[in-house]
Amino acid sequence: MSTAQLGIRDGWMDSRNICLIEDERDIVIALTNFLTAQKYNVVSYNSAEDFYATKTEQFNGLYLIDWNLPGETGVDMIKKVRRNDKISPIFILTAYSHSGDIITGLRAGADDYITKPYNLDELLQRIDNAHNKLVIIKEKIDNEDFKLIPEASAFVKDGKTINLTQREFIIFSKLHELSGEPATREELIESFKNNEKMTVRNIDVHIFSLRKKIKPAELFIETVWGKGYKLI
Repeated sequence: MSTAQLGIRDGWMDSRNICLIEDERDIVIALTNFLTAQKYNVVSYNSAEDFYATKTEQFNGLYLIDWNLPGETGVDMIKKVRRNDKISPIFILTAYSHSGDIITGLRAGADDYITKPYNLDELLQRIDNAHNKLVIIKEKIDNEDFKLIPEASAFVKDGKTINLTQREFIIFSKLHELSGEPATREELIESFKNNEKMTVRNIDVHIFSLRKKIKPAELFIETVWGKGYKLI
């Protein structure tokens, strides 16, 4: 991990943060210096494994992820990031320029595709555009007391964003829709599409996880014996 992280702590919740995952040291130095000069905060990791081991949980900003990382590939990393973060912009960085490769990267969840060698002015403009869109999304979210964000599998309460998995979001949405009335496990299972192989055990496991995730938003799921669960 780059020592650039040392200078990012105070502004970690500022959306001008960039998380760079790149194993080529020369590229890391060049991009960090360039983007820092443009008033962006840059933190870098040498691999996906390094990111998973040492990342800051509250990251908010834009990802630059190299395709050819040692160990787990950039494409597989993007898929994992997207499971819980549907909002942050993600750019995939690579020397590949074949249309099939571009489609693979975009299908994994990347918002944009940057080929090497980089045109730094073009890269900066794309980053600025993505940052401006992120600011608009954040402002909209922050102005809502409570808001469900289906496209991000998340909800916002009193300015605090809670990221959920897709299945957790479906369950939470159903409980929220019932406005404090209990939902049976069977009703929660029916909330899923027909191709989702959900069981009563699956519901209980997701409820356990949900309880921990929504607690910071001062929301709770109560067990109603003989009936199911309700949101309070």
